[in-house]
Amino acid sequence: MPDDERQPEFPPHPDDSQAEGAAAFDGRALADGDLWQNRVYVDVDGFARNVRAIRAHVGRHRELLAVVKDDAYGHGAVELSRVAIAEGVDVLGVVNLDEARALRVEGITSPILILGITSPAAAAEVPAWGLSSIVCQLEFAEALERGARTTRQRVPVFVKVDTGMGRLGISPRDANRFCDRLREFPHLSVQGLITHLPNADAEDKTFAREQVAAFTNLIDDLRGRGHALPRNHIANSAAILDLPEAYFNLVRAGIILYGLYPSTAVDRILPLERVMSYHTPIIFAKELPAGATVSYGRTYTMKRAGTVVTVPLGYRHGYHRLLSNRAQALWRGRRVSIAGRVCMDMTMFDLGPGARPRLGEELTILGRDGDEEITAEELALNAETISYEITNSLGMRSRRYYLREGRMTAEPRERRALSGQYY
Repeated sequence: MPDDERQPEFPPHPDDSQAEGAAAFDGRALADGDLWQNRVYVDVDGFARNVRAIRAHVGRHRELLAVVKDDAYGHGAVELSRVAIAEGVDVLGVVNLDEARALRVEGITSPILILGITSPAAAAEVPAWGLSSIVCQLEFAEALERGARTTRQRVPVFVKVDTGMGRLGISPRDANRFCDRLREFPHLSVQGLITHLPNADAEDKTFAREQVAAFTNLIDDLRGRGHALPRNHIANSAAILDLPEAYFNLVRAGIILYGLYPSTAVDRILPLERVMSYHTPIIFAKELPAGATVSYGRTYTMKRAGTVVTVPLGYRHGYHRLLSNRAQALWRGRRVSIAGRVCMDMTMFDLGPGARPRLGEELTILGRDGDEEITAEELALNAETISYEITNSLGMRSRRYYLREGRMTAEPRERRALSGQYY
């Protein structure tokens, strides 16, 4: 959180104002009157700088697609799509029709590519909303042609080929026959091929390089058979960092947009800035003696007397239960540990002996406080997952605040998260 957004320091409360160690409340600790609100802070300026760094790295002659699926990995797709476009991103990538439609409703007119599967029954909405899509099923292509014919538009499509992910896409050996069939649909404009790299973030890039070679050969073969294929893409975030041979004429930036690296094995050659931080207010505090136990299952025992605080953050907010007795938070610039199991709506932290917290004072769950920082990678390690899931889980379930040029703007409460969740 920028210095001008940090919580002000207040004088310590009188000792005789406390009952059984509970902290006094100072309503100034939170500015907008919602005293028990968890907050996601999104550094818009940092995001913009990440976009610029990626653009400079891959070259301005190459198209840049910003993956904003799943509400921009929890950061807020509407706001960050606008920033990405302002920074010169050429295409936005979403996972389904609902996400694309939500961006259009918010007035975003830039090209949007649906990277996932759309039901043939909903195919007509793709041209109706001015979208492009992958195609890898003939039934969908036929339905898309019918819908495009009705709207008298040509729909840009990319043929999804499975070169090793095993998730979506036609087999490379079927690509020529499939592309030939697409020629029968005059309202579909085949832009090129798209495929995905399952382990470009691994230390051993052998399989990824084999995929790039196979993809290159397939493009050459299809062009030799009369298919133009002007725009082709395989490069994800890991490939942008480590595999320049995978760039072709369009690259897809995902997790690196948000200041996170795909893994510890990739080259950290870009000056990325972490975009998300997460803060939760103290809603209760009390002194517990040595030997007292905390939370469900009594898995945490106080080794010495100390102050335990409760925050309104639980696994329903995306704070994984696996973090129980593992993760730490930051309080006044120092690390404090979770005390016991993460509950559905609340979690307890042990601040140690002599702590004097104020109600409403925030703990930093993700982000920096002073010289200390809790990273998404650290939380992911403790939750036995990946950083993608951390930002996705935390960012979708609490209100977001956007920090830009020293100003903070709250996301409108009426805006429905693209995930379908409400905070």
